[in-house]
Amino acid sequence: MKTIAFILIASTFLTCKSIQFDQAPPFKITEVSYKKWIGGQPGVSGVNVFINYTSATAVAFDSIYFRNQGVRLEYVSQKENKSIAGYFSISTGKRTVDLILHKDPKKEVGNAFPERKIPFVLKENEAVVSYKEGKATKYYKITGLKKSKTDFYQ
Repeated sequence: MKTIAFILIASTFLTCKSIQFDQAPPFKITEVSYKKWIGGQPGVSGVNVFINYTSATAVAFDSIYFRNQGVRLEYVSQKENKSIAGYFSISTGKRTVDLILHKDPKKEVGNAFPERKIPFVLKENEAVVSYKEGKATKYYKITGLKKSKTDFYQ
């Protein structure tokens, strides 16, 4: 019985594929920083991560993982730099989210995506970006994120 249990556990570990970080992505990170912001209401805050990059070809960025959260990346228009950003909410206030449940999926379009579980162990100043290359999703780890001054809103 112990032998069977050992074989099952060993096969589980052997079949798990660890996520490999891309060492030669089709882009180069030129600057990366993050900025905390605090809203005018108690418990309302977040962190924004900004990434400037260069690339000879178009890159299909998907998501960013930072401080145990994952969000979709957004392209930020800047005149001279290619830039993407991830906007993380760390609000502690009570969230009231109204979900629309309907037999017609078109009426559920406004529903928020469920929170993603982060598949990485990262330090406080590290992030991982995911991007598509063909049909494959690839991951690139960024270290040394620089903290910018906190923004306070009223």
